[in-house]
Amino acid sequence: MVTKVGEAKNLVALGIKVPNEAFPKIKQLARSDDWKVREVADTCLVEISKKKTDEVIQEMMHWADDGNPNVRRTSSEGSRAVARRSPDKVLPVIEKLKKDDNLYVKKSVANVLRNASRYNPNLVFELCQKWALLNNPNTNWIIKDAIKKLPPEQQQEILTLLRRP
Repeated sequence: MVTKVGEAKNLVALGIKVPNEAFPKIKQLARSDDWKVREVADTCLVEISKKKTDEVIQEMMHWADDGNPNVRRTSSEGSRAVARRSPDKVLPVIEKLKKDDNLYVKKSVANVLRNASRYNPNLVFELCQKWALLNNPNTNWIIKDAIKKLPPEQQQEILTLLRRP
């Protein structure tokens, strides 16, 4: 089994050339019980997304519905690079994950939003405001972790929304 990114160069090359042939192989890595193998899956998707953004996001939309939390987490983590460049493109993926009850998935979604907030803080602020209205404990957990890089006044505004009855 592949445990180092360097061992996955061929998989990344395949993903750039023919994404639909690489995705099932990467998904198999994402299902692994070994966190190192899952990290390789994440990294492959990040690298492929630099050249095939739309294809990766379209596939991650399907993975976000998977019954395996490792695959759902990979749908978020594999979108990291896209979130930095075009955070609006990852919104459909993280929208599917916003109520996920798995901590591993929630941490990933929050991390993607935190990363996106460095480049587009207003998008993350507005999204967290909208999500706060859902009053969902899983979504609220994601929000609290996601807003840590926003300006303090925006953080406070969102936290106030979360505390409302």
